[in-house]
Amino acid sequence: MKKTYKTSLTPLQQKKMLRISLLLGVLFLLALFFVPGKGLYFLRKEKLRVASINADKQAMVEKNNTLREEIKRLKTDERYLEEVAREQHGLLKKDEQVFDFSPKEPKKDRK
Repeated sequence: MKKTYKTSLTPLQQKKMLRISLLLGVLFLLALFFVPGKGLYFLRKEKLRVASINADKQAMVEKNNTLREEIKRLKTDERYLEEVAREQHGLLKKDEQVFDFSPKEPKKDRK
């Protein structure tokens, strides 16, 4: 049988191994954080983007519900329909007149 002897590393070799290990560890951590498409930085950015999109979606859903209610009200409530026609479109009933009592703006002098 052959005898094998264990040799320990010299202090210089130990320093080199420590530096290489640290360098590999740092490179691994950098890769873990910044690999395009898979790193933690990318995932965090995507989570923020998804949260923003979900907030926009929720706002649109609420707006759609409000518009649906208004459409239903316009189809069924004649008083509301008349109110909208008068206020937003300036429509009048037959034989009605509009009197404007708002103050007029002074004309600017032209030179």
